[in-house]
Amino acid sequence: MPNLGVVTTNKARCRDCYRCVRVCPVKAIRISDGQAQVYRERCIVCGTCVRECPQKAKQVRSDLSLVKELRAGHCLLIASVAPSYVAAFPNLGGGLFPAFLKRLGFDMVTETAVGAEMVAAATARLVADEPESHIASACPVIVSLIAQYYPWAIEKLAPLVSPMIAHGRYLKRIYGEDAQVVFIGPCPAKKAEAEEPDVLGAVDAVLTFNELRLWMEESGIRKDTLRSCVFDDIPAASARLFPLEGGLARAASMAPDMLRQDFAAVSGCDEVHEMLKTLKDGSTIRLFEALFCPSGCINGASFGDGRDIYHRKNRILQHEKRSPHPPSVETFLQASSGVELGRTIIPRPVEQPQYTPEEVRAVLIRIGKRTEEDELNCGACGYHSCKDNAIALLSGMAEDAMCIPWMRKLAERKADQIIDASPNAIVIIDEGLRVYEFNPAFAQIFSCTPGLVGKPLSCIMDPEDFEKVLARAVDRVTNKLVSYPNYHVSGSLNVYRLEDEDLVVGIISNVNKSTEGLNRLDQIRAETLANAEQVIGKQMLMAQEIASILGETTSETRVLLRKLTELMKESDTPAADVPTEP
Repeated sequence: MPNLGVVTTNKARCRDCYRCVRVCPVKAIRISDGQAQVYRERCIVCGTCVRECPQKAKQVRSDLSLVKELRAGHCLLIASVAPSYVAAFPNLGGGLFPAFLKRLGFDMVTETAVGAEMVAAATARLVADEPESHIASACPVIVSLIAQYYPWAIEKLAPLVSPMIAHGRYLKRIYGEDAQVVFIGPCPAKKAEAEEPDVLGAVDAVLTFNELRLWMEESGIRKDTLRSCVFDDIPAASARLFPLEGGLARAASMAPDMLRQDFAAVSGCDEVHEMLKTLKDGSTIRLFEALFCPSGCINGASFGDGRDIYHRKNRILQHEKRSPHPPSVETFLQASSGVELGRTIIPRPVEQPQYTPEEVRAVLIRIGKRTEEDELNCGACGYHSCKDNAIALLSGMAEDAMCIPWMRKLAERKADQIIDASPNAIVIIDEGLRVYEFNPAFAQIFSCTPGLVGKPLSCIMDPEDFEKVLARAVDRVTNKLVSYPNYHVSGSLNVYRLEDEDLVVGIISNVNKSTEGLNRLDQIRAETLANAEQVIGKQMLMAQEIASILGETTSETRVLLRKLTELMKESDTPAADVPTEP
């Protein structure tokens, strides 16, 4: 395929938002491992995904290094500039734009609109000679769309080359086949068109306005150092309106009644599909001038100017009006003499696998769509319907994880499973301090049944900590030691509020539910005190013997040891207030 590698994905920026899937008019985006990849065999290089990606993850292949290599050669280097340049570079008016390109290294700077004049004249002759409906083929995206997805409509395409190809062939005929022609415009599809086998060689490289703008910035050339100059070769005329809807008809000087009755200017994906539907059903319109980008080429994916569409359109209209003494029609007819403007467009239909209803139904069930009511057709996955998503899954273009409602259900189910399997006692209460939900561990530890739901938490335990969190007196309760003697339970309590809900969760961890366990620490301390008393008694006897030998009393020793005993007793706390190790 000629469009290999024109549009690609920067994986580091892709955030699996599926925006490119949603906006791609031919669903040429394949999701693999959560990454959106351009399926080159299906891509028509319209650049919609490039323009719409919020993360700027879609990128157009850069040919800037190739053009710089051509500049370093010994052949004549000619720039063929699309007429929309006046809107893309408004700060380089008055002849500064061609002057800048010459400073960059171009030997000649010419207008692609000259080729558009040739194509417009040929289109007018075709419509006059053949009464059936035609689609003007100046837009390479329209040609690719029809060749790949609507091959039946190829016979409706005007068998003519685009203005870019016509101008490239003209320049090489005039200045020699060795001349290197570089087209500069707003459309990434021109890169693919230049590589089509039947037009190969007319243009040697294609730069987008974005690439040119980057080159200008890198060059360091200052605007105030430029000397204004004019474009080389023949100046253009009405074809400078080609980037706008209806621009071809204006350049072809079609009669007003043709514009009212037999002509339709179409732009944007939706209008293009409506045009194709109309043609299939039968139409009295003799010429459809179709541009795939909404509002025409002034909205090209690689236009790169931040101004609105109306500002861009106004710039082009003013530029066309200011054109002094445009060449005559005869001048363009003479210039096009010997230039091959005809073209045979070859169909290259994209394979569309067919699946049985049973296969589609099996996939729908796999992603939780067991009934028609489950098919939300929400479009979150990027496809128009759940059935379209299922077909994409069968063809390897999509992944199960793209179904957001299904993934949410799975996540909720997993969360429920984790809570149900938790050994910690978990309870949720509502704003009225009533039990909202609890897990099996809570039910087992507190010996409660589902009938507890809706009843006050006070039936089980003191709700004070829950009430504080609910009233926002505290943000949360963390690792508070608690005991519930009625249930022989002790543990560590954590209480927190659920985000954006008037619900509070309580988790009792390190739970010990055993009378023996509750008394264990108390027994250990009692044994310790008994042992201490024995040690004190022995120490007292020994002290008395020593005191009699030394002639001293034992009163101070007795007081000291007694204080030690009392201190140990005071440090003792009831076992029910202190949780033991499980």
